[in-house]
Amino acid sequence: MGGHGSGRPLFSGRNGRDTTESQHRVDIRWLKQQGRLRPHAFGSLSWSSGGKETGSIGYAMEKDRMVLKYQIGADKEQIEQTVCFDRTPCHFGGYRQWFLCPGCGKRVALLYGAGKYFLCRHCYDLTYSCKQEQPVDRYMRKARRIRSRLGASDNLGEPIWQKPKGMHWRTFERLKNKADTANECSWRIMGRRFGLC
Repeated sequence: MGGHGSGRPLFSGRNGRDTTESQHRVDIRWLKQQGRLRPHAFGSLSWSSGGKETGSIGYAMEKDRMVLKYQIGADKEQIEQTVCFDRTPCHFGGYRQWFLCPGCGKRVALLYGAGKYFLCRHCYDLTYSCKQEQPVDRYMRKARRIRSRLGASDNLGEPIWQKPKGMHWRTFERLKNKADTANECSWRIMGRRFGLC
């Protein structure tokens, strides 16, 4: 298939485990949202990074399964993989569709192309990159996420000046305090790390 799904991942975690974010993936929720889960639907899925395509696969939908067709490796080995679907009822009617992982049979929403076949993250022993973050990184990510919600700059050194239009003052103050606390915690950890406090 080429790209970072067929060779060594672009990012692996600090403990050496590969991450879900570094792999090509197929998301059944996205397929449903795009109307691609209809029987007899077919097409292709592609992934890109930095404006450059890193991989693509063809798919064909059947009533209760999907067939993936792709090539991997330097010798362009042809792979045809069948992935079955499962359904669970929703509380307010309707149902939700899932992939049944071809490796372990678990119901999953995402399949990853970390090897020859698309399997769940458990089969490939993938982890989430946020689970491997250091505390300082976690606090900084939290502060930036809240700042983004408040319409503030990503620069943690700049103060949060304005309340977003339509937001209650109490909500604004609560979120601003959370962002400031997370930012302060990250600075304290870095200060301890470099012997400044």
